[in-house]
Amino acid sequence: MRYAKYAIIAMILASLVSIAPNLAYSQAGTLTVRVDKTSYVAGETITVSGTVPAVLEQVPVAIQVFNPRNTMYTIDQVLPNADGTYSTTVKVGGKLGIDGIYTVKATYSGQSVQTTFTFTGGEMPTTGTIRVEFEGNVFNVKASLSNGSITSIEVDPEFTSLIISVRTSGTDDGTLDITLPRALIDAKTGPGREGDDDAFIVLVDGEDVSDDVDETSTTSTERTLSIPVPAGAEEVEIIGTVVVPEFGIIAALVLAAAVGAIVVLSRKNLMLKVLPK
Repeated sequence: MRYAKYAIIAMILASLVSIAPNLAYSQAGTLTVRVDKTSYVAGETITVSGTVPAVLEQVPVAIQVFNPRNTMYTIDQVLPNADGTYSTTVKVGGKLGIDGIYTVKATYSGQSVQTTFTFTGGEMPTTGTIRVEFEGNVFNVKASLSNGSITSIEVDPEFTSLIISVRTSGTDDGTLDITLPRALIDAKTGPGREGDDDAFIVLVDGEDVSDDVDETSTTSTERTLSIPVPAGAEEVEIIGTVVVPEFGIIAALVLAAAVGAIVVLSRKNLMLKVLPK
């Protein structure tokens, strides 16, 4: 009888040991989201982080950012770490980057939480050096706008371009003078960075103004452009052939590998159709 009693006690203790960690984890493990500051100005990087209640394999946290008009500014997905934490970064700028209170919403496994931050244009100087970050690389870009200010510079690797958000003042047309580090973006006639210099394609609010752009200075490390910016303009895009660092070459190799695989599969399918059954 005594042994039976001890056996029952042992079973109860064993069950408590197995349950206790789960209880502690369920109490501490909640979906959370936060930002590293309460307010930001143009050009600053916003770090969004938090925790998930339990890590589910290959299930990402969906991060949505809404501007003050409740228009979705950006959306991202990030896989949580093994310890349940996650983190990603956002930059506010461009036409949707209006002043006001932004909402950051995190969704994971059917749960949603949110937080807010305040964004103000905090215009960058019309003349100076602007910090540009992309995939762990940092570049200092010298730029000036005679009829306004520059609010942000972002890299668009898909189109090998820089997107420059501007805020013009008054009714006079102006000029954007910008010095582009070749290590950041360049335009070449051949693949990679080995060809001769080629002209950049420049769009102002989507309109091609390349013929009106002057290249005022060229060195082995930099190229300086003078771009006309009319009053009321909001965005200047400079399109090259290679962007941070050697992105164009990597993309070309990936594309070539994909095309090669498609060709091989197509040939195999053709052979199967030709061979007699």
